[in-house]
Amino acid sequence: FRSDWNIRLGNKLPMELKVEIGAGRGTLRLSDLPLTKLDLQMGAGSATADLRGDWKNNLDVHIQGGVGSATILLPKDVGVEAHANGGLGSVNSHGMKKDGDRYVNEAYGKSPITLELHVEGGVGSINLIPEM
Repeated sequence: FRSDWNIRLGNKLPMELKVEIGAGRGTLRLSDLPLTKLDLQMGAGSATADLRGDWKNNLDVHIQGGVGSATILLPKDVGVEAHANGGLGSVNSHGMKKDGDRYVNEAYGKSPITLELHVEGGVGSINLIPEM
């Protein structure tokens, strides 16, 4: 059984978004949305969240995982701080700097905008992939 959804949201007003993905694969292209908060809950399978782009607001991202993998595509010129806790199989930071219990990119602390990621529980692996 296959179910494809293409949902378009407005890009004018700041918003919070909560997405629950059961079994399967999901791709979220979020770079043009004026998000201030993203809550992604995963079941079994994989999810990709594309956060690349020029953000105008700080973004608070919470990812709670089941079994599978999460890939987060990150912006180059916006500061990113990522925390990963509990039950993770692996964290692939792809060039991000590990600083204590967090990972930061080159722009962290230098840009006026920050994307803060919190990844918790059960995800088999998380891939943090900065834009080149």
